Amino acid sequence: MIKHPSHRKHPLILRPSPINGSSPSYCGMCGLDLLSFVYNCYDCNSDIDIGCAKLARCFIQPESHKHHFTKWSMSDPFTCFFCGTYSDRSGLLLGNWLPSICTNCQVVVHTKCISLPFTVHLPQHDHPLIHTYCIPESQSIALICGICDREVNREFGCYSCQNCPCIVHANCALNNVEEVGQKFWAEGIETIEDELLEQEIEHFSHPRHKLFLVQNHDDAHEIETKCDGCMSLISCPFYKCLECDFSLHISCSKLPKQINHPLHKKHPLTLVPNDDNFVFHCWACWNWCHGLSYRCLTCNYFRIDVRCALVNPLEFYHDSHEHPLSIYTESNNCAQCISCGKHRWTCLFLQCKEECPFALDYRCATLPRTFKYEYDEHPLVLSYQQNDDSNGYLYCDICDQNRDPNHWFYGCPNYTECPNYVHPKCAHGNYLYVKLGTSIKAPNLHEHELFFISREQDFLPCYLCSKKDQELSVECHMEDCNFSVHCDCAFLKP
Repeated sequence: MIKHPSHRKHPLILRPSPINGSSPSYCGMCGLDLLSFVYNCYDCNSDIDIGCAKLARCFIQPESHKHHFTKWSMSDPFTCFFCGTYSDRSGLLLGNWLPSICTNCQVVVHTKCISLPFTVHLPQHDHPLIHTYCIPESQSIALICGICDREVNREFGCYSCQNCPCIVHANCALNNVEEVGQKFWAEGIETIEDELLEQEIEHFSHPRHKLFLVQNHDDAHEIETKCDGCMSLISCPFYKCLECDFSLHISCSKLPKQINHPLHKKHPLTLVPNDDNFVFHCWACWNWCHGLSYRCLTCNYFRIDVRCALVNPLEFYHDSHEHPLSIYTESNNCAQCISCGKHRWTCLFLQCKEECPFALDYRCATLPRTFKYEYDEHPLVLSYQQNDDSNGYLYCDICDQNRDPNHWFYGCPNYTECPNYVHPKCAHGNYLYVKLGTSIKAPNLHEHELFFISREQDFLPCYLCSKKDQELSVECHMEDCNFSVHCDCAFLKP
């Protein structure tokens, strides 16, 4: 008995031809007369000759399949035979998501699905699951995925258990198989009561001096310094160097030194300090960043800031949406951020795991929840479209430009007394995670000390590209030295 792609509803059984003394029939694939043994469907009384049945090694013997797949430049939508995911070619499909066709077996699959594992082991199930290209109608089974609880299409590939009636979407299985035996990366952060905190510590990111615990801040003004770990505004209690401008949140001082992360499954990521105040691009949100980061020391190209590293890309909950978000969601093709309305080709997107057309890019998913506005005694709170109480006055109090009512904003919770509304970009600027004004020494660029700046006027030409604009730059502050270079030009590396 075999399963065959040309007849997915029922299994085919090897029988002599003609069957039960009937007249000779023809092959349902090639149309030739059947004169010897055939593969027959008892329910439909359809036949396939042995030669045609053996062509479908994509399905019958996936572990030893040697057929040649060719990339297909079709423009129509298609459903991958192996994973069952519908792909709309009107959107953007790149690399492993492009269709490939096996001309022997007449199947179209994602390039990434050609090498699907035949067997997987999942933490949610006791038995191994086997990849199968379809579930025949003769097999009575509830077609509900054991992971996402959504329907599984019996006509396309999935993983099923041979010992019990368990069935799982191919992509759901693959998204979870990497988590077997791995500790969730954020669980390594210790939580300790304030009274148990060490009064002084040594931290690898600041080896020159010890850091001392600051539990209360005597200054009546708000603390405006940033944490040198996550680059967010610091708050008590925190650790501070008494000899230089260096501070760490308690949680950032206890980040795990190494993590396994779903965004980079090949190798573990290692917590690394800032390289002499140089900036880097986060691989997830594509922001310029100072501070600590998780980096692959094997590939040496993957690097993610600590804020994005602690976002769970398999199941992320955000206050703006009732359902969990996932970076691996295939159920919708939304590529527009609900927060800012932008299509960012560099940022990664977190999409709703249900059927909602909801997506957040990593930049907006990690926005600070509050913002201290100098003209409001209350912290402004990150608010969503449904929370707009501005009574039609849709403008930003910083730039005096209109606000889109469908996009997020910062607003004062006490609107009747403080009707303040601010664009997120106006609240934080373009370089939220960069410590502007800090300096670096880069003798390969310039002989003098260079300082990070973001100009809004009186632009200096970039030493490397000669353009004048307000991009993040490093400049020399020596008298009569007008050296300036964009960070994109100087430091943008894989």
